[in-house]
Amino acid sequence: MNEDLKTLLKKIPMETLIFGIGDVAEATGVSQSQIRYWERKGYIHSQALADGHNRKFSYETLLTVQQIKAYLDDGYTLVGAVKLAQRRHNYLETLRSFFEDRFEELTIEEDTAEIDLGPFNPTPDQHLFANKVGEHWEFRLGEATN
Repeated sequence: MNEDLKTLLKKIPMETLIFGIGDVAEATGVSQSQIRYWERKGYIHSQALADGHNRKFSYETLLTVQQIKAYLDDGYTLVGAVKLAQRRHNYLETLRSFFEDRFEELTIEEDTAEIDLGPFNPTPDQHLFANKVGEHWEFRLGEATN
């Protein structure tokens, strides 16, 4: 992967973004008391600070709160919403891990895109490419573009 693309992908280290409970409440539309309740029940977690009084939440937790609220708004129970939000988190974390491990290069032109997913295991001299043409994706094996 070229260095400019690496820099772009790592520009905002999400794990270092932290928010106060008021920020999370404002961003998600969930009350501070509801956030505290979800934390007491173990549905979400805050980060303890040195003073032991202020709650700080990660960006990941903010997204979880937002997702739980969306499922609640769709009519799910709190327990059901939490389970669905956790499942969604697991799916996205798996995809993130996959791309972090396999992503080599991205090329975008007009209405096409190509993602180099690195060496294809049965034939390591070939790379697996995902090509977006219009609204759909196709896969092919080919020589590395580096």
